[in-house]
Amino acid sequence: MRCGARLDQSPAAFDQVRGRDLVGFHPSADWLATRGGVNVKSMVKKVETLEIEALRLRLTEAEEALQAISKGTIDALVVRGPAGPQISTLAGAEEPYRLVVERMHEGALTLDEDRQILYSNRHLADLLGYPVGQLVGQPVGNFVAPGEAARLASLLDAGAKRPSSRELKFRRRDGSVMPALVAVGSLALDENPALLLIITDLTAQKNSEEIAAAETFARSILEQATDAVVVCDADGQVSKVSWVAERLLGKSLEGKLLVDALPMEVTPPAQALLSGVRMSSRQILDLVFQRHSLHGAEAQICLPAHYDKYFLLSAGPLSDKLNGCIGAIFTLTEITDRKRTETQQTMLIAELNHRVKNILAIVQSVAWQTLSANQSPSEFKRAFDGRLRAISLAHDILTQGRWGHVDFEQLVERSLAPYHGGDHGKRAQWSGTRLSLPPNMVVPLSMVLHELSTNAAKYGAFSVEHGRVNIVWRTDGGKVRFTWIETDGPPVEGEIKSGFGSKLISRVVSYDLVGTAGLDFDREGFRCTLTFPVPQLRADALRPLSTAEPSPVH
Repeated sequence: MRCGARLDQSPAAFDQVRGRDLVGFHPSADWLATRGGVNVKSMVKKVETLEIEALRLRLTEAEEALQAISKGTIDALVVRGPAGPQISTLAGAEEPYRLVVERMHEGALTLDEDRQILYSNRHLADLLGYPVGQLVGQPVGNFVAPGEAARLASLLDAGAKRPSSRELKFRRRDGSVMPALVAVGSLALDENPALLLIITDLTAQKNSEEIAAAETFARSILEQATDAVVVCDADGQVSKVSWVAERLLGKSLEGKLLVDALPMEVTPPAQALLSGVRMSSRQILDLVFQRHSLHGAEAQICLPAHYDKYFLLSAGPLSDKLNGCIGAIFTLTEITDRKRTETQQTMLIAELNHRVKNILAIVQSVAWQTLSANQSPSEFKRAFDGRLRAISLAHDILTQGRWGHVDFEQLVERSLAPYHGGDHGKRAQWSGTRLSLPPNMVVPLSMVLHELSTNAAKYGAFSVEHGRVNIVWRTDGGKVRFTWIETDGPPVEGEIKSGFGSKLISRVVSYDLVGTAGLDFDREGFRCTLTFPVPQLRADALRPLSTAEPSPVH
């Protein structure tokens, strides 16, 4: 006895029919024949949610169903449509076969022994973009993608022996590629051997897999990124955020409008569109949506916690396969330290330029004044060399301190170091409060100490074995009082006249230190008293020296 089957327009099931009685039941497949369960119709469900192995099984069952129809095993079809169930009696093999495959939601091909297409259902023709008439009579290999011919031939050879399936790529009429799962089995039509191919379009599933893979890949990149990365959709709403961005802003950004979540002031680089114009987040977003990209723009985030921070902003559009703009991506790299370094470098260059000009002016002034005070070249050379060494000493101390504040005691010690006695006895002593000098006071005081030491070596306490120099300084109300007292020096005879060194001391203290200098050429020993202010006197400047005894120079 042959049997009948039932075919639905919407997802339902084949109903098994024995004789003239229709006994309906509903297994998981859409079609059911007496010679084995066949599942083809349920492939209408979204392909992206199905596993490939499940598709292979269902396509194999579909092939068996069509073989049963072609062999005449099924004598009736129950077609459930809008008007209700209708019974179609099947008189032969070819007509019921065509009836079934035309109602399938998968592509179907019948091939002859030469692998030429005998029949194609309309669904496959629509998938490939060809009229049915342009498929029939053509070798099936004409419609697979380049490089797939060998894999197709292998599948057809295997399918001629036993039901087989494989993923292949077909070439559509417009040149695009359609991934598909192809099930192949043998089929007899009017006693002629043939092959049946059931072809399921995997485009949606592959796209879903690619999207899922791309999503996973993008998330991985965002999690590993060391910069702040923010992605928004075409409506300007944040869709993805890197961990660094959320840590930087201290809040979750996803789902918020970019212009609200990340308010910025951006200055495009010189080579960019609208260079030099400060732009808001809204203006930058509009610019990107107009398909412009931005690289290396300086930006500041307009939030209280970030006013003192600087960033490099890169922004660009995100496009789909049709080159349509679907969003934008923003990358922020913090450059606060670099900006501070650049600012400091600019200030240092300006300061260096100023100091070089000043030192050249000092050298020029010292040269002219030394030349006018010394008539012989040898005296000029000796005096000028000494004063240049004083300037050099001051610069050495400043360089060692990276042109920061200098301890006055260190300057005194280094300036008096050349004037110790041959027996290494104590020749000079000093004491005073801890005093930190700003850089602009170091060179003038070094020159003053040099003039005092040179005068003591030529005429005063350092010129005799038992001569002594005592130095004391104190601070009072932001001013420094410095005293130089010489004792046990050579007796002073005749009229005492002030020389160029005395004039230099008075001029340097008056003009460079904005102070006063008192020089007393007493016959019992020379005495010098300086009074000058110290700008921004630091707290440690008033701390007493750690040693109770005056510090000697050996």
